[in-house]
Amino acid sequence: MTSMVQPEAASVVPDVERRRRRPRMNLARLADAGLTTLLAIGLLLLAEHASNEEWVSRLILPTPSSVWDALYAGFSEGIYWKHIRSTVGSTLVGFGIAAVTATIVGGLLSASQRVERVFFPFIVAFQTLPKIAIAPIIILWLGFGTQSKVVIIATICFFPMLVNTLQGLRIRDRERLELAQSLGASKWQLFRYIRLPDSLPYVFAGLTIGIVFALIGTVIAEFLGSKSGLGVVLIQQQAAFNVPGMYAALVLLMIVGLVLNFVTKYIERRVVFWANDLTNVAS
Repeated sequence: MTSMVQPEAASVVPDVERRRRRPRMNLARLADAGLTTLLAIGLLLLAEHASNEEWVSRLILPTPSSVWDALYAGFSEGIYWKHIRSTVGSTLVGFGIAAVTATIVGGLLSASQRVERVFFPFIVAFQTLPKIAIAPIIILWLGFGTQSKVVIIATICFFPMLVNTLQGLRIRDRERLELAQSLGASKWQLFRYIRLPDSLPYVFAGLTIGIVFALIGTVIAEFLGSKSGLGVVLIQQQAAFNVPGMYAALVLLMIVGLVLNFVTKYIERRVVFWANDLTNVAS
């Protein structure tokens, strides 16, 4: 009887502890969010005061209120929506192409060390080329428009995701590998039950980096030659010497980046729910 009760009790205790910790974790997250909000408000008030008192030239730092007016005017006139859709759409398409390609190439390279040794130097050599230098060549090949922009985005964010995928697909637990091989596991079973689950945290780390690089690539492509996008708005406002309008475009880019990062993190928590970060969990 005692031997049967002990495992059951052992399984109940972690659940009870987890329920006790959940309210404290929620309160801590709310407190952190409150501190972040207060810090942002404080920085905005400081920037407003510094610009009004002319501590800093308004050509360098416009007042946040003037940036807000530029945002309000842009949305009221319907200027921003088309450019936001263009930037977000191109970012997601280029990111998606790079993510799928990086996953497939990473899986093929990790399948054989010889294949990786032969082809990986070419990938690294291509990655070392400055992407801003490659972008005009891509535009020369594909012309101005969405195609060249998507290719530039995919080129910029491909390598970080590939490296993370390769690192994740390596088998590091020798005991699990030897146990699976002793049970007669095939290469496909090793990939499905060991390599793929272990690689997911690395893959999503690469996706988190890649989505940021994708947005940067979008802006670079829009700078060099595009008809729409927030990068185009930024260039137009610069030509008109409209500093609040430039900062308004930067604010929109920042919001887009935060939303894309949040969505990536949310998907990661749903897909890799078993790989929780226990770094700060009290013992």
